[in-house]
Amino acid sequence: MKKLLLVLVLAGLSIGAFSQSGSKSVLVKAGYQTDYERFGLGVEGRYSITNNLRLAPDFTFYFPNNHLTGLDFNANIHYVFPIQSGFSLYPLAGVAMVNNRLSFGGYSDSSTDFGVNIGAGGSFDIGNNGYLNVEFKYSFQDVDNANIMLGYGVRF
Repeated sequence: MKKLLLVLVLAGLSIGAFSQSGSKSVLVKAGYQTDYERFGLGVEGRYSITNNLRLAPDFTFYFPNNHLTGLDFNANIHYVFPIQSGFSLYPLAGVAMVNNRLSFGGYSDSSTDFGVNIGAGGSFDIGNNGYLNVEFKYSFQDVDNANIMLGYGVRF
């Protein structure tokens, strides 16, 4: 029940972010999770609370490696430093809910872990509404892991 409640809260945060005024964007991303050694695809929403502070909830599906599949939910805050026109860098901090499922033969087991994220990223504008993004994030939990993600976003 606690897992379901947390998923609903994270989903509500991302939906609520898109109904408020301010700069909004959606980012599709792909990357690698180091400790589990697996490839992932994800979606991130971004909502600017102030000129430099933004909320960035996301979820990422990690493809199976050694019969282990993952689905991570994160709620991060970015503090954006505009470096020059069309280019910005940001540190990030937030919370994570990490879900893993082990399946092989007739055996199946799953686990959920909660943790804290820290990291940094950068964005480079492409055209009027598009941007490329790179991000490194380290999650502190029972099994700590690092993620490197590349993505393309659209502002609206």
